[in-house]
Amino acid sequence: VSSGDMEKGALRCEPNISVRTLEQKARGEYGVKVEVKNLNSFRSVRNAIAYEMERQIAILRAGGVVEQVNMGWDEERQCTVIQRGKEDAHDYRYFPEPDLPPLRIPREEVERLAATLPELPAAKRNRYEQVWGVRRIEANILSSEAMVARFFEEAVAAYGESEGKPQRLATWMTGELFRLIYADGEGQDLRQIAAIKIQPAQFAALLKLVDDKVINPNTGKKVLETMYATGEDPQLIVEREGLAMVSDTSVIDEAIAAIFAANPNELARYRAGEEKLFGFFRQTNNFLDFFIS
Repeated sequence: VSSGDMEKGALRCEPNISVRTLEQKARGEYGVKVEVKNLNSFRSVRNAIAYEMERQIAILRAGGVVEQVNMGWDEERQCTVIQRGKEDAHDYRYFPEPDLPPLRIPREEVERLAATLPELPAAKRNRYEQVWGVRRIEANILSSEAMVARFFEEAVAAYGESEGKPQRLATWMTGELFRLIYADGEGQDLRQIAAIKIQPAQFAALLKLVDDKVINPNTGKKVLETMYATGEDPQLIVEREGLAMVSDTSVIDEAIAAIFAANPNELARYRAGEEKLFGFFRQTNNFLDFFIS
């Protein structure tokens, strides 16, 4: 077991760098590789690779030949320096280890073992996009943390997978729910979702109320804030606070008549053809369903 502490020499990196010409690429050939030995920091790895690439390119452009050698990295001068020539493969005198026979793992065994592993973020993201129709931007966010993905998938199970429902859930989660999480915590750590009072099934129930026009989207956002603070079911909040939309046509007609009576000048302007008049139905607190048939 290694501590992985590169500064103390517990972990070293030895990149192999080779550059090939276009002619070599066309023939399917590779350039001569140069190994840079004993690098003990990611910065050294990055700088050594960048320098060695440029060194080999300069040699090839000048018509020279890159030699197969071992190089070291001079941190002070920021350049590679030759250590020794590289032997050919036969000079290493490779031979099979008799106590280590060839390991051949059947494909079926690989697939069986792979099926026991947890789904990786990239696989989740692809499933959200391809199976559930979630947009890439939301799929990336929702698959980035296991706790977030678990909440989303449990909410989808309660809400449903048809008619664009996963995308609606994704929009509300990454928008309204995450807004509350960010405001409540320190920084944008989505793992805080594991500690919130709202359960996935409750979140799905809230969207069902919006879909069924029991409440409108703006009211849904307010209900979500109460849910976040208390952990209560959305239906209970709607009933207790009287937030359900009114679909009784007689009540709606009465409210419209009252608005017209209170705003005769604006009504006259509308009848004269001025249609850009807004905000009057806010007097109903958005509880009337004006879209009923």
